[in-house]
Amino acid sequence: MKYKYTYKKFSSNSPLITFVHGAGCDYSFWALLNRFFFFRGFSTLAISLPGHGDNFEKGLNSIDDMALYISKIIKKYSSKKNILIGHSMGGLICISSIVNKLFDIHKVILIGVSYPMKVSESLITMSKRNKEEAIINMINWSLPSETKLRGSQLIGFSLPNFVYTLMKKTSEDNLYRDLKACNNYFISDNNINNFDTPCLIICGKKDIMTPIKGSSNLTKYFINSTFDIIENCGHFHVHEKSNEVRSLLKKYIET
Repeated sequence: MKYKYTYKKFSSNSPLITFVHGAGCDYSFWALLNRFFFFRGFSTLAISLPGHGDNFEKGLNSIDDMALYISKIIKKYSSKKNILIGHSMGGLICISSIVNKLFDIHKVILIGVSYPMKVSESLITMSKRNKEEAIINMINWSLPSETKLRGSQLIGFSLPNFVYTLMKKTSEDNLYRDLKACNNYFISDNNINNFDTPCLIICGKKDIMTPIKGSSNLTKYFINSTFDIIENCGHFHVHEKSNEVRSLLKKYIET
């Protein structure tokens, strides 16, 4: 059986946390956090976008289309308190859900998200010509040298190998679609300072893919935002600095 998402119901009145992955990934990116929050009284939903992981539907070309796709799934399991957590491209999808008022959102957490999220033309071209080469380059740019050498906080876990294996599962043209969608995403200036959804923004100090300047730019849009920088961290915060990320999320969600 092929799975497009995984849903775990804690109780009929528990808040729902929805996890939205980044470019080239799938719902398994969130496995540890998914389990962590379920055992703390939250229902959880982790979605694989079309063309990612075991979701063999045709890939989508825009962030807005991806937001509409996840909203249809979320509405099946919607709670009085819907909490969105997005990484990288997944964060843009969360933002689009807010911009277009697709469903009620209690809180949103954006990890490794910058705006605008401009992608180098050379990487976009490479992702179309040779997906595996593009993945290797993304890993090299995404992780600090010490992380590539010593791994993450998870003992025995090779983060470069994990990311490569995860992204290689994505259908052949979908990494290209994802990167183009990120590069093309635009928020109307009319929406600046117009989002009152509580928002936690997390960025890595050594993140080259979505640097601090681009992440801090999001505070102009979210009038009720908290901004945190994780030291010695690249683009895959959830796995590089799992303890710090988990603590920040828990504190923010439970207050």
